[in-house]
Amino acid sequence: MRVILADPDKTQLRRSAQRLTTLRGISVTDVCSDLTQTFNAVEHRPPQLVILAAALMERPEFEMMDLLFRTLGVAWLAQRGAGRATRPGALSTERLVDLDQSDEAVLALLNRAVGAGTTPPPRASAGLLRSVGKESDQRLILIGSSTGGIDALLTILDVFPADCPPTLIVQHTGASYSAGLARLLDRHAAAQVREARDGDVPKPGTILLAPGADQHLVLSARAPHACNLQSGARISGHRPSVDALFRSALPLASRVTAALLTGMGRDGADGLLALRQAGARTIAQDRATSVVYGMPGHAVQIGAVEHELPLSAIGSAILNARQRVKV
Repeated sequence: MRVILADPDKTQLRRSAQRLTTLRGISVTDVCSDLTQTFNAVEHRPPQLVILAAALMERPEFEMMDLLFRTLGVAWLAQRGAGRATRPGALSTERLVDLDQSDEAVLALLNRAVGAGTTPPPRASAGLLRSVGKESDQRLILIGSSTGGIDALLTILDVFPADCPPTLIVQHTGASYSAGLARLLDRHAAAQVREARDGDVPKPGTILLAPGADQHLVLSARAPHACNLQSGARISGHRPSVDALFRSALPLASRVTAALLTGMGRDGADGLLALRQAGARTIAQDRATSVVYGMPGHAVQIGAVEHELPLSAIGSAILNARQRVKV
């Protein structure tokens, strides 16, 4: 069994690696001190199992790790005693392993975890909904999300057809994860998903993700309204910022459908209000289906939202929104 270990405590990491090498049939292929190293190791050298310090589950980046585990069918366990999750009930006993137990007990748990497998994310339903001729060339979809947003994006992109309207996304991920997220979303979407590049012109069938954490993704004010990656201070506490993207699209508001999904804080709420006032269609995820209701909740409070919907309804609502297109 190929195993990757992840723990910021180097002493504990070394101890765990030594322990596992005493077990028959176990091969430790990588040892990692943070989630960035773990993500790269899992993506490029997929193991059968990842054992990580429980405290790493509390990092925002673990949302990306969980998607990667499910995409590649990699099982994972958190090591009891190697850091601890701070949220009550964050870990079930089935997800915990104590490497100080007997060889038989540890091997049984590792084999059970690998045998149980993982639940893959939804696969894209290509052709479930189709764009409407030239209208998809004129329309523009903007999406902002943060905590809980990765699974929300998977659900929404599941109904996007291969020829979906041009789509731009700001998902708060951190500098090291946007490229990996784009690759993972691309595996599950019918349309092409990739990081936005400076000068990209949004086109039908292409979903562009704001890259890194050093620049904002905005649209140029003049036709053909290309993507610009702009340096600058954080906006609404974030870089890239949903507000920055939404506000840059105000000259195109009559063509825009904008959605604000689950996330902490209020990034995107003010920009969504400005878009709605300028003629855009605006949607927010409802409280019941949001992991964190901060961003959509603020947008609802200030009157920025035309339709507040459960996550399962947002993808089709975005595609079916009737635009006031100015030709």
